[in-house]
Amino acid sequence: MKIPELRIFGYIAMAAPLLFVVLWILSASIDGSWRFGVNSLSDMGISDNAVSAFLFNFGCMITGILGMIVGFGMIMYGRRTLKAGGAIYIIGMLFLSLVGVFTLDNYSKHYFVASTFSIVSGLGVLVSSFSDWKVSWYLYADIILIAFAAIVIMTTPFETWEPLATIASMIWVFIMGTKMIRNEEKLFTDEPLIGGS
Repeated sequence: MKIPELRIFGYIAMAAPLLFVVLWILSASIDGSWRFGVNSLSDMGISDNAVSAFLFNFGCMITGILGMIVGFGMIMYGRRTLKAGGAIYIIGMLFLSLVGVFTLDNYSKHYFVASTFSIVSGLGVLVSSFSDWKVSWYLYADIILIAFAAIVIMTTPFETWEPLATIASMIWVFIMGTKMIRNEEKLFTDEPLIGGS
């Protein structure tokens, strides 16, 4: 089974975390004062350096938009729980985009959108991972990433676990991209939800 459109979603899924990492590194480098384990990621969104703040906030917005496109691909071509996970993931990614709009200086709105992003996108990852029981390599990767995120969340301060959990989620979406590019038959169907024959 070859689904050319699914490969496009896969390339977007692989590009989104790479783009975010590049913008994160640029923002932190330009800011100069951001430190892993000391500052939250959102601190970059209110950096005294306007370029640093712009890069981080733009990274959140564009990565969220790309993530919504990936979620749409999961709904369009995914089987069973992958469709449900994709729908949940879209909502989570919408809130990631809003993290770049409602920055940390807008305290209550920022914490609402940031918390909703974390919870909803995590739920989307978890639900989507249920489909991987058919493809053991992916299931093992899911278990390792989810366990890693859970352990760091439970055992380290927020400023440490937030970037580590973010990295784990970026690895997960990158792996989702490989699944899409490889057209994993056990996970995807060639009869799209919309626009099929």
